[in-house]
Amino acid sequence: MEATLDRTQTALVDRWQALLQQQPGLRIRNAAKVLGVSELELLLCRDGASVRSLKPEFGRLLSALDPVGEVMILSRNEEVVHEVTAAFSEFKVAGSGTMGLAVGDIDIRVFFSHWKHAYLVTEDSRVGPRESLQFFDGHGRALHKIYRTKASNAEAWEQLIEAFVAEAPVLPELTPPPAPEARVEAATVDVQALRQDWATLKDTHHFHAMLKRNQVDRLTAVEVVGQPYSQKLQRHSELAESPLDLLLAQVRDSGCPIMVFVGNPGIVQIFTGSVRNLRRTGEWMNVLDPGFNLHANTQGITDWWVVRKPTTDGMVTSVEGYNADGEIVITLFGKRKPGQPESEAWQAEVRALEAALCV
Repeated sequence: MEATLDRTQTALVDRWQALLQQQPGLRIRNAAKVLGVSELELLLCRDGASVRSLKPEFGRLLSALDPVGEVMILSRNEEVVHEVTAAFSEFKVAGSGTMGLAVGDIDIRVFFSHWKHAYLVTEDSRVGPRESLQFFDGHGRALHKIYRTKASNAEAWEQLIEAFVAEAPVLPELTPPPAPEARVEAATVDVQALRQDWATLKDTHHFHAMLKRNQVDRLTAVEVVGQPYSQKLQRHSELAESPLDLLLAQVRDSGCPIMVFVGNPGIVQIFTGSVRNLRRTGEWMNVLDPGFNLHANTQGITDWWVVRKPTTDGMVTSVEGYNADGEIVITLFGKRKPGQPESEAWQAEVRALEAALCV
Protein backbone atom coordinates (compact mmCIF):
# COMPACT_ATOMS: atom_id res chain seq x y z
CA MET A 1 0.00 0.00 0.00
CA GLU A 2 1.03 3.64 -0.40
CA ALA A 3 0.75 4.31 3.33
CA THR A 4 3.82 4.11 5.56
CA LEU A 5 3.92 1.10 7.85
CA ASP A 6 3.17 1.86 11.48
CA ARG A 7 5.18 0.44 14.38
CA THR A 8 2.94 -2.59 14.75
CA GLN A 9 3.29 -3.45 11.07
CA THR A 10 7.03 -2.87 11.14
CA ALA A 11 7.36 -5.23 14.09
CA LEU A 12 5.22 -7.77 12.25
CA VAL A 13 7.46 -7.52 9.17
CA ASP A 14 10.49 -8.21 11.37
CA ARG A 15 8.80 -11.25 12.91
CA TRP A 16 7.78 -12.49 9.46
CA GLN A 17 11.32 -12.16 8.10
CA ALA A 18 12.71 -14.01 11.12
CA LEU A 19 10.17 -16.79 10.57
CA LEU A 20 11.08 -17.07 6.88
CA GLN A 21 14.74 -17.47 7.82
CA GLN A 22 13.75 -20.44 9.97
CA GLN A 23 11.26 -21.84 7.44
CA PRO A 24 12.19 -20.69 3.91
CA GLY A 25 9.31 -20.98 1.45
CA LEU A 26 6.61 -20.85 4.14
CA ARG A 27 3.40 -19.68 2.49
CA ILE A 28 1.78 -16.48 3.69
CA ARG A 29 -1.35 -18.19 5.04
CA ASN A 30 0.74 -20.57 7.15
CA ALA A 31 3.04 -17.75 8.27
CA ALA A 32 0.05 -15.70 9.37
CA LYS A 33 -1.23 -18.60 11.45
CA VAL A 34 2.15 -19.01 13.16
CA LEU A 35 2.38 -15.26 13.83
CA GLY A 36 -1.16 -15.06 15.18
CA VAL A 37 -2.52 -12.60 12.60
CA SER A 38 -4.78 -12.79 9.57
CA GLU A 39 -3.43 -13.38 6.08
CA LEU A 40 -4.62 -9.94 5.02
CA GLU A 41 -2.79 -8.23 7.90
CA LEU A 42 0.41 -9.91 6.78
CA LEU A 43 -0.21 -9.12 3.11
CA LEU A 44 -0.62 -5.40 3.89
CA CYS A 45 2.87 -5.34 5.39
CA ARG A 46 4.36 -5.80 1.93
CA ASP A 47 5.82 -3.06 -0.20
CA GLY A 48 3.13 -0.58 -1.30
CA ALA A 49 3.61 -1.06 -5.03
CA SER A 50 3.00 -4.81 -4.73
CA VAL A 51 -0.43 -4.57 -3.04
CA ARG A 52 -3.06 -2.27 -4.56
CA SER A 53 -6.64 -1.89 -3.36
CA LEU A 54 -9.45 -2.87 -5.71
CA LYS A 55 -12.97 -1.49 -5.69
CA PRO A 56 -15.30 -3.74 -3.66
CA GLU A 57 -17.47 -4.34 -6.74
CA PHE A 58 -17.01 -8.08 -6.63
CA GLY A 59 -19.85 -9.21 -8.87
CA ARG A 60 -18.97 -6.70 -11.59
CA LEU A 61 -15.31 -7.68 -11.43
CA LEU A 62 -15.96 -11.40 -11.81
CA SER A 63 -18.45 -10.71 -14.61
CA ALA A 64 -15.74 -8.75 -16.46
CA LEU A 65 -13.23 -11.61 -16.53
CA ASP A 66 -14.41 -13.33 -19.73
CA PRO A 67 -12.10 -11.40 -22.10
CA VAL A 68 -9.06 -12.25 -19.96
CA GLY A 69 -9.25 -15.88 -21.04
CA GLU A 70 -7.19 -18.39 -19.09
CA VAL A 71 -6.59 -17.76 -15.39
CA MET A 72 -5.80 -19.97 -12.44
CA ILE A 73 -8.39 -19.77 -9.65
CA LEU A 74 -7.73 -20.94 -6.10
CA SER A 75 -10.16 -21.53 -3.27
CA ARG A 76 -9.32 -23.24 -0.02
CA ASN A 77 -10.06 -23.88 3.61
CA GLU A 78 -7.61 -24.87 6.34
CA GLU A 79 -7.32 -28.46 5.15
CA VAL A 80 -7.81 -28.46 1.37
CA VAL A 81 -6.61 -26.29 -1.55
CA HIS A 82 -8.47 -26.47 -4.90
CA GLU A 83 -6.92 -24.96 -8.06
CA VAL A 84 -8.42 -24.85 -11.56
CA THR A 85 -6.80 -23.35 -14.66
CA ALA A 86 -9.40 -22.35 -17.26
CA ALA A 87 -11.37 -19.37 -18.60
CA PHE A 88 -14.42 -17.69 -17.10
CA SER A 89 -17.62 -17.88 -19.10
CA GLU A 90 -20.63 -15.71 -18.31
CA PHE A 91 -20.31 -15.30 -14.56
CA LYS A 92 -23.77 -14.31 -13.32
CA VAL A 93 -24.85 -12.43 -10.21
CA ALA A 94 -28.11 -13.51 -8.58
CA GLY A 95 -30.03 -13.18 -5.34
CA SER A 96 -30.17 -9.36 -5.46
CA GLY A 97 -26.39 -9.30 -5.63
CA THR A 98 -25.77 -11.65 -2.71
CA MET A 99 -24.81 -14.68 -4.81
CA GLY A 100 -23.03 -15.45 -8.05
CA LEU A 101 -22.10 -18.43 -10.15
CA ALA A 102 -20.12 -19.57 -13.14
CA VAL A 103 -20.85 -22.88 -14.84
CA GLY A 104 -18.36 -24.38 -17.27
CA ASP A 105 -14.64 -25.06 -17.10
CA ILE A 106 -14.64 -22.63 -14.19
CA ASP A 107 -17.43 -23.81 -11.90
CA ILE A 108 -17.98 -21.74 -8.75
CA ARG A 109 -20.77 -20.68 -6.39
CA VAL A 110 -20.07 -17.37 -4.66
CA PHE A 111 -21.64 -15.92 -1.48
CA PHE A 112 -20.88 -12.22 -1.61
CA SER A 113 -22.09 -11.39 1.91
CA HIS A 114 -18.71 -12.70 3.10
CA TRP A 115 -16.62 -10.77 0.55
CA LYS A 116 -15.35 -7.47 2.02
CA HIS A 117 -11.90 -6.59 0.58
CA ALA A 118 -10.01 -7.09 -2.69
CA TYR A 119 -6.43 -6.43 -3.79
CA LEU A 120 -4.19 -6.70 -6.81
CA VAL A 121 -1.09 -8.51 -5.56
CA THR A 122 2.24 -8.66 -7.40
CA GLU A 123 4.82 -11.05 -5.99
CA ASP A 124 8.03 -12.68 -7.09
CA SER A 125 7.95 -16.31 -8.18
CA ARG A 126 10.43 -18.77 -9.65
CA VAL A 127 9.34 -17.70 -13.15
CA GLY A 128 9.26 -13.96 -12.50
CA PRO A 129 6.62 -11.50 -11.24
CA ARG A 130 3.17 -13.02 -10.69
CA GLU A 131 -0.07 -11.04 -10.46
CA SER A 132 -3.28 -12.08 -8.76
CA LEU A 133 -6.61 -10.73 -7.60
CA GLN A 134 -7.17 -11.69 -3.96
CA PHE A 135 -10.44 -11.49 -2.05
CA PHE A 136 -10.87 -11.49 1.74
CA ASP A 137 -13.61 -11.51 4.34
CA GLY A 138 -14.07 -9.01 7.15
CA HIS A 139 -11.73 -11.02 9.38
CA GLY A 140 -8.83 -10.92 6.91
CA ARG A 141 -9.24 -14.52 5.77
CA ALA A 142 -8.57 -15.24 2.10
CA LEU A 143 -11.67 -16.51 0.30
CA HIS A 144 -10.58 -16.69 -3.33
CA LYS A 145 -7.61 -15.84 -5.57
CA ILE A 146 -7.39 -15.40 -9.33
CA TYR A 147 -3.95 -15.63 -10.92
CA ARG A 148 -2.86 -14.29 -14.28
CA THR A 149 -1.14 -16.99 -16.36
CA LYS A 150 1.16 -16.90 -19.37
CA ALA A 151 -1.87 -17.67 -21.54
CA SER A 152 -3.99 -14.81 -20.14
CA ASN A 153 -4.90 -11.99 -22.52
CA ALA A 154 -2.48 -9.31 -21.30
CA GLU A 155 -4.39 -6.38 -22.75
CA ALA A 156 -7.71 -7.54 -21.27
CA TRP A 157 -6.06 -8.12 -17.88
CA GLU A 158 -4.61 -4.59 -17.85
CA GLN A 159 -7.97 -3.12 -18.85
CA LEU A 160 -9.62 -5.03 -16.01
CA ILE A 161 -7.10 -3.69 -13.50
CA GLU A 162 -7.51 -0.15 -14.77
CA ALA A 163 -11.29 -0.42 -14.39
CA PHE A 164 -11.29 -1.82 -10.87
CA VAL A 165 -8.21 -0.49 -9.07
CA ALA A 166 -9.22 1.89 -6.27
CA GLU A 167 -8.25 5.54 -6.52
CA ALA A 168 -6.73 5.47 -3.03
CA PRO A 169 -5.42 2.74 -0.73
CA VAL A 170 -8.03 1.15 1.49
CA LEU A 171 -6.92 0.13 4.97
CA PRO A 172 -9.52 -2.32 6.23
CA GLU A 173 -10.91 -2.50 9.73
CA LEU A 174 -10.80 -6.20 10.54
CA THR A 175 -12.68 -8.00 13.29
CA PRO A 176 -11.65 -11.24 15.04
CA PRO A 177 -13.01 -14.38 13.37
CA PRO A 178 -15.96 -16.08 15.07
CA ALA A 179 -15.51 -19.33 16.92
CA PRO A 180 -16.46 -22.46 14.98
CA GLU A 181 -20.17 -23.19 15.12
CA ALA A 182 -21.01 -25.42 18.08
CA ARG A 183 -21.97 -29.00 17.34
CA VAL A 184 -25.40 -30.25 18.33
CA GLU A 185 -25.52 -32.95 21.01
CA ALA A 186 -26.53 -36.18 19.29
CA ALA A 187 -28.83 -37.10 22.18
CA THR A 188 -30.97 -34.02 21.48
CA VAL A 189 -31.69 -35.00 17.86
CA ASP A 190 -35.04 -36.57 16.98
CA VAL A 191 -33.47 -39.30 14.85
CA GLN A 192 -36.79 -40.73 13.66
CA ALA A 193 -37.93 -37.32 12.39
CA LEU A 194 -34.54 -36.77 10.76
CA ARG A 195 -34.67 -40.12 8.97
CA GLN A 196 -38.22 -39.47 7.74
CA ASP A 197 -37.23 -36.04 6.45
CA TRP A 198 -34.05 -37.43 4.86
CA ALA A 199 -36.00 -40.21 3.14
CA THR A 200 -38.30 -37.68 1.45
CA LEU A 201 -35.53 -35.52 -0.06
CA LYS A 202 -36.10 -34.74 -3.74
CA ASP A 203 -32.99 -32.65 -4.50
CA THR A 204 -29.51 -32.43 -2.98
CA HIS A 205 -29.91 -28.65 -2.86
CA HIS A 206 -32.68 -29.12 -0.28
CA PHE A 207 -30.29 -30.79 2.18
CA HIS A 208 -29.32 -27.66 4.12
CA ALA A 209 -32.95 -26.68 4.60
CA MET A 210 -33.64 -30.17 5.94
CA LEU A 211 -30.81 -29.82 8.47
CA LYS A 212 -32.18 -26.46 9.58
CA ARG A 213 -35.69 -27.88 10.04
CA ASN A 214 -34.27 -30.62 12.22
CA GLN A 215 -32.01 -28.20 14.15
CA VAL A 216 -28.91 -30.28 13.59
CA ASP A 217 -25.47 -29.61 12.14
CA ARG A 218 -24.35 -31.56 9.10
CA LEU A 219 -21.82 -33.92 10.70
CA THR A 220 -24.07 -34.80 13.63
CA ALA A 221 -26.88 -35.57 11.17
CA VAL A 222 -24.58 -37.83 9.19
CA GLU A 223 -23.43 -39.55 12.39
CA VAL A 224 -26.90 -40.34 13.71
CA VAL A 225 -29.02 -40.94 10.59
CA GLY A 226 -27.58 -44.41 10.04
CA GLN A 227 -27.94 -46.85 7.15
CA PRO A 228 -28.75 -46.71 4.29
CA TYR A 229 -27.92 -43.01 4.30
CA SER A 230 -24.49 -42.85 5.93
CA GLN A 231 -21.48 -45.08 6.45
CA LYS A 232 -18.36 -44.13 8.41
CA LEU A 233 -14.96 -44.91 6.87
CA GLN A 234 -11.67 -45.66 8.58
CA ARG A 235 -9.46 -42.58 8.73
CA HIS A 236 -6.29 -44.65 8.27
CA SER A 237 -5.72 -48.19 7.05
CA GLU A 238 -3.04 -50.54 5.81
CA LEU A 239 -4.36 -49.98 2.29
CA ALA A 240 -3.91 -46.23 2.16
CA GLU A 241 -3.00 -43.17 4.21
CA SER A 242 -6.60 -41.93 3.97
CA PRO A 243 -9.90 -42.69 2.23
CA LEU A 244 -9.06 -39.88 -0.20
CA ASP A 245 -5.82 -41.62 -1.25
CA LEU A 246 -7.64 -44.87 -1.90
CA LEU A 247 -10.61 -43.32 -3.71
CA LEU A 248 -8.41 -41.18 -5.98
CA ALA A 249 -6.26 -44.19 -6.83
CA GLN A 250 -9.39 -46.19 -7.68
CA VAL A 251 -10.86 -43.57 -10.02
CA ARG A 252 -7.47 -42.90 -11.60
CA ASP A 253 -7.12 -46.57 -12.47
CA SER A 254 -10.70 -46.97 -13.70
CA GLY A 255 -11.01 -43.59 -15.44
CA CYS A 256 -14.27 -42.87 -13.60
CA PRO A 257 -14.93 -39.10 -13.84
CA ILE A 258 -15.62 -37.36 -10.56
CA MET A 259 -16.66 -34.00 -9.12
CA VAL A 260 -14.56 -32.43 -6.34
CA PHE A 261 -16.14 -29.67 -4.22
CA VAL A 262 -14.00 -27.53 -1.89
CA GLY A 263 -15.14 -24.34 -0.22
CA ASN A 264 -15.19 -21.85 2.61
CA PRO A 265 -17.95 -19.46 3.77
CA GLY A 266 -17.48 -17.25 0.70
CA ILE A 267 -17.25 -19.73 -2.17
CA VAL A 268 -17.57 -23.31 -3.36
CA GLN A 269 -15.22 -24.31 -6.19
CA ILE A 270 -15.90 -27.43 -8.28
CA PHE A 271 -13.81 -29.60 -10.58
CA THR A 272 -15.39 -32.16 -12.89
CA GLY A 273 -13.34 -34.72 -14.79
CA SER A 274 -10.82 -37.53 -14.45
CA VAL A 275 -7.65 -37.48 -12.34
CA ARG A 276 -4.31 -38.93 -13.36
CA ASN A 277 -1.22 -37.70 -11.55
CA LEU A 278 -1.45 -38.45 -7.82
CA ARG A 279 1.31 -37.77 -5.33
CA ARG A 280 1.50 -38.15 -1.58
CA THR A 281 3.90 -35.65 0.09
CA GLY A 282 4.03 -35.97 3.86
CA GLU A 283 0.65 -35.00 5.32
CA TRP A 284 -0.62 -33.88 1.91
CA MET A 285 -2.39 -35.89 -0.77
CA ASN A 286 -2.08 -34.14 -4.12
CA VAL A 287 -3.60 -34.23 -7.59
CA LEU A 288 -1.18 -32.57 -10.03
CA ASP A 289 -2.93 -32.57 -13.38
CA PRO A 290 -2.95 -29.97 -16.16
CA GLY A 291 -5.92 -27.74 -15.39
CA PHE A 292 -6.56 -29.15 -11.91
CA ASN A 293 -4.52 -29.31 -8.71
CA LEU A 294 -5.78 -30.53 -5.35
CA HIS A 295 -3.81 -30.43 -2.10
CA ALA A 296 -5.43 -32.08 0.91
CA ASN A 297 -3.85 -32.21 4.37
CA THR A 298 -5.45 -35.48 5.37
CA GLN A 299 -4.01 -35.27 8.90
CA GLY A 300 -6.45 -32.43 9.47
CA ILE A 301 -9.42 -34.36 8.08
CA THR A 302 -10.64 -36.32 11.08
CA ASP A 303 -13.87 -37.88 9.79
CA TRP A 304 -14.74 -39.55 6.48
CA TRP A 305 -18.25 -40.63 5.54
CA VAL A 306 -20.13 -42.04 2.59
CA VAL A 307 -23.43 -40.15 2.40
CA ARG A 308 -26.47 -41.04 0.29
CA LYS A 309 -29.34 -38.67 -0.45
CA PRO A 310 -32.59 -39.57 -2.28
CA THR A 311 -33.49 -37.36 -5.24
CA THR A 312 -35.99 -37.45 -8.08
CA ASP A 313 -33.09 -38.79 -10.21
CA GLY A 314 -32.35 -41.62 -7.79
CA MET A 315 -29.87 -41.90 -4.95
CA VAL A 316 -26.91 -39.49 -5.04
CA THR A 317 -23.76 -40.67 -3.28
CA SER A 318 -20.96 -38.52 -1.90
CA VAL A 319 -17.72 -39.13 -0.02
CA GLU A 320 -17.28 -36.38 2.55
CA GLY A 321 -14.34 -35.23 4.70
CA TYR A 322 -14.73 -33.20 7.91
CA ASN A 323 -12.22 -31.44 10.14
CA ALA A 324 -11.97 -31.56 13.94
CA ASP A 325 -14.48 -28.70 14.27
CA GLY A 326 -17.09 -30.70 12.37
CA GLU A 327 -16.80 -28.53 9.24
CA ILE A 328 -17.05 -30.19 5.84
CA VAL A 329 -13.84 -29.46 3.92
CA ILE A 330 -14.12 -31.67 0.81
CA THR A 331 -16.90 -33.53 -0.99
CA LEU A 332 -16.55 -35.94 -3.91
CA PHE A 333 -19.33 -37.10 -6.24
CA GLY A 334 -19.49 -39.01 -9.46
CA LYS A 335 -19.80 -36.81 -12.53
CA ARG A 336 -23.46 -35.99 -13.15
CA LYS A 337 -25.83 -33.19 -14.09
CA PRO A 338 -29.29 -32.44 -12.69
CA GLY A 339 -31.86 -34.65 -14.34
CA GLN A 340 -29.39 -37.49 -14.79
CA PRO A 341 -29.12 -40.60 -12.59
CA GLU A 342 -25.86 -41.25 -10.80
CA SER A 343 -23.40 -43.33 -12.82
CA GLU A 344 -23.11 -47.01 -12.01
CA ALA A 345 -19.33 -46.68 -12.33
CA TRP A 346 -19.24 -44.18 -9.45
CA GLN A 347 -21.54 -46.33 -7.35
CA ALA A 348 -19.18 -49.25 -7.87
CA GLU A 349 -16.20 -47.13 -6.81
CA VAL A 350 -17.93 -46.13 -3.59
CA ARG A 351 -18.96 -49.72 -2.82
CA ALA A 352 -15.33 -50.78 -3.27
CA LEU A 353 -14.22 -48.00 -0.91
CA GLU A 354 -16.77 -49.07 1.68
CA ALA A 355 -15.71 -52.72 1.39
CA ALA A 356 -12.13 -51.70 2.09
CA LEU A 357 -12.66 -49.09 4.81
CA CYS A 358 -16.07 -49.70 6.38
CA VAL A 359 -15.97 -49.14 10.16
